[in-house]
Amino acid sequence: MGKNPYLLEIEKSLNNLEKTGLYDTSKYSHSLLHLTNQLEYFYCNLVPKGTGNSATTIYKPINRPKEHQLAYFNLGRGFPKELMDGHWCYVVKDLGSKMFVIPCTSIKADSKPCNLNFEMDIEGVDEQETFKCRIQLSDIRSIDIQRVHVQKKPKEVVTGRDIILEFVKTGLIK
Repeated sequence: MGKNPYLLEIEKSLNNLEKTGLYDTSKYSHSLLHLTNQLEYFYCNLVPKGTGNSATTIYKPINRPKEHQLAYFNLGRGFPKELMDGHWCYVVKDLGSKMFVIPCTSIKADSKPCNLNFEMDIEGVDEQETFKCRIQLSDIRSIDIQRVHVQKKPKEVVTGRDIILEFVKTGLIK
C-alpha cells in the first residue's frame, strides 16, 4: 500500500516551511501527532467502549474543571498570532461536552502593558500561592472537553466572577 497522498502533501509543506527557517516545524509536527493521537483515542477507545456512536460519545475527564476556574487546555494549532498548544484558560461556561473559555497568558517582566480593550489581569491561587495571569478576549472560544490536560489540576480564581463577566460583556459589546 502506498503512502496516503495527503500525508505526502503535508510532508512537502513541512519541508517548505522548514526551508524558510521562520517556523518551528518540529513543534507543529508534534501538535499534529498529538491531534492524531487524540482522534485515535476517541474513535478507537472511547466510542467502542461508550455508546458506539461518535455523535453521542462524551469524554468524561477526571478533575473536570468548573466554571470560574483555570484549566489547562491544548488549544491546537492556528495562525502565528493566535494562542496555540497548551495554555491555561479561564472557564466561563460549562457547555457539557465543550467549555466556553478565555485563554490566558503569563505576565512577565518584559510583558507589554495590559490592553484594556481585550485583556484583563486576573489573580488565581495554586497550592496557597497567588499568581497573576492575563485573559485574552481576542482568543475566546468554545473548546471540546477532550482537550483538557488531566494531569494539570484546575486552579482557583481569586478575582471575582462578576468582575470578569462584566469585563467580557463590555469587551465583546464595545
